[in-house]
Amino acid sequence: MKYIEFEGVHRALMRETVLPRLSADQTLIRATLSGISSGTERMWLEGSASALRSGRRSYPYRPGYALVGKVAAVGAEFEGLSIDDRVFAMKPHASHAVVTPDDIWIRLPDHVDEEDALAVSLGATAIHAIHRSGITIGDGAAVAGLGVLGMIMLQVLSATMGGPIVALTRTPAKAELALASGATHAFTYDEFRMRQASLPPVQAVFECSGVGTNVLGLLTIPRPQGVIVLAGFYNDPIALDGEALFRRELTLFAVRSAGSHLDDNEYNRWDRRRNVAFASSLLAAGKIKARHLVTHRFPSDRHLDAYDLILDGRNQRMNPLQVCLYWG
Repeated sequence: MKYIEFEGVHRALMRETVLPRLSADQTLIRATLSGISSGTERMWLEGSASALRSGRRSYPYRPGYALVGKVAAVGAEFEGLSIDDRVFAMKPHASHAVVTPDDIWIRLPDHVDEEDALAVSLGATAIHAIHRSGITIGDGAAVAGLGVLGMIMLQVLSATMGGPIVALTRTPAKAELALASGATHAFTYDEFRMRQASLPPVQAVFECSGVGTNVLGLLTIPRPQGVIVLAGFYNDPIALDGEALFRRELTLFAVRSAGSHLDDNEYNRWDRRRNVAFASSLLAAGKIKARHLVTHRFPSDRHLDAYDLILDGRNQRMNPLQVCLYWG
């Protein structure tokens, strides 16, 4: 079994270990591909992750959150999977993954493309963000920060909410892709400010870049008593304008990934497992996809090339979106 481990700053190593012996309630997945979370994994490679600074986490760190593969072995007491079933699992980058009934995984329908399945984790995050926002069907929404999360947020909003959706980007090259991902309008920030008065009102802005300094520029976009949802992961302090918050009575919400782990809690009907299940239903219906967001594919033994690309992404005309590792 091979797996990727970050040993320290700029230290992404391919480790190897013996495959574990399965217990009766476990299943072994042989990976086909895994999706790199460019923002999170870049933070860990650069040593800037807030979890490092706070002491909540430390190196070594195993990156990854979206793995697709086939069932290679099934424990005698494991239900729901058979040999050669295709599976999506929220597991780190590795040639194999062991899953239990308590892990988050889904069996992929035969018609679902394996790269499209990479939309499940962030689809669940988008669902959680929409729940946090409190918007209702038909409300206008804006999405700022058009990385993979932002593009999938557009798809989920389009599939579920029925209102106008404005995509905001600093990169004109992303506007066309945003329209293909469900946006009804796509603008650079300067274009939006010139045309905002003629557009439908926006009740919620979903900030998906994870860059704290971007939030200040979003305070004039929601309508009064609107909301801004911080759907990314923020390492740096977030700048705000107290006058704008006061005058417009805005509310800010934070989002923690795909939701809490409080399964079957009567006060939390939409926990992480249920959000993933709903995202999976959107995937099966063809409402969310990731294949068109894949910009780079690498064999797993070239993982260092993949990470060099991500670390250098800010110097490119359009940052890499979904980067995939293929496991032989």
